[in-house]
Amino acid sequence: MVIKVETKRINEEKSKIDLIRESICVYKKCMECKTLFRRGELCFSYIEDFVDDRGRSCLYKLKEMCHTLYRRSDEATYKEKLYDMTVGYIFHEAMKFRENLYQIEYYRPNYIREMAEFTDTEKKILQEINLLTKKAEKRLNEGIKEIKKLLRELVSQLKDLIKLYKDSYLMPRFILENQKDPITIYGKKGYARLLNELYKDGRELLIQKAAKSYLESEYYDISRQLLKKILYMNKGSTKAEFFYLYSSAFHFFFKNRFMKALNFAKNALSIDIKDMDEDVSHYRERLNNLMSDITKELKRKK
Repeated sequence: MVIKVETKRINEEKSKIDLIRESICVYKKCMECKTLFRRGELCFSYIEDFVDDRGRSCLYKLKEMCHTLYRRSDEATYKEKLYDMTVGYIFHEAMKFRENLYQIEYYRPNYIREMAEFTDTEKKILQEINLLTKKAEKRLNEGIKEIKKLLRELVSQLKDLIKLYKDSYLMPRFILENQKDPITIYGKKGYARLLNELYKDGRELLIQKAAKSYLESEYYDISRQLLKKILYMNKGSTKAEFFYLYSSAFHFFFKNRFMKALNFAKNALSIDIKDMDEDVSHYRERLNNLMSDITKELKRKK
């Protein structure tokens, strides 16, 4: 039962990070569409990547993610439900924009040059279609303005979601691995402010949390490299030193470099943890078990 609950929690955390990733994809794709529209180069086939009704576009995927995580949940916060509504409105406006673009691209009768052979009734139909596509063009300009307005609201709310999920074990890794995207959206100063709001000690704490996340996922080498950065930034960090030695011990054990792993494990266990701001008894127990496994491996090799 405990395992099922833990698995559910991990899956939910992954889903929330995926939602943030898809939100960034929506922002980037929307900005690309906006640029092409301004140049008069946006075509229907391109906008299909941004929004569609078949489930292939990033905006459709984001809408469905929001519905699954928030609309069908009794535990969703008001910020999450508001985000679901905002995404829904953007999808609605984007679909209208898409339809107007389709009408202009495929139904505008500009390609018909010779109208002499047409009857008066047929000419009247063509004139009516031309009038309708002109109206669609006007709606297109209005639609892009509405989408831009909603997109500004989306990225503002996205920041709130990132803050809401800051304690997720995956969030520090996500931010560290995707720094360019939030900088693109919020600017360097905005990103720095967000970082300080998420982690009061700024970059050092971010790296520390990311390293811990990698460690928990058993990416020992990535974890130890990040912890080495922290030790370079703050040589007096007992916590960083302990986890660097811990992750190194496991890294070298799985590389079959048993003596090196043993030395790292012994050094980790020799650290005085009295003043540490975290209970590391679980990790010390794992190190003791690791040393036992190393001893068995060394005996087996003799």
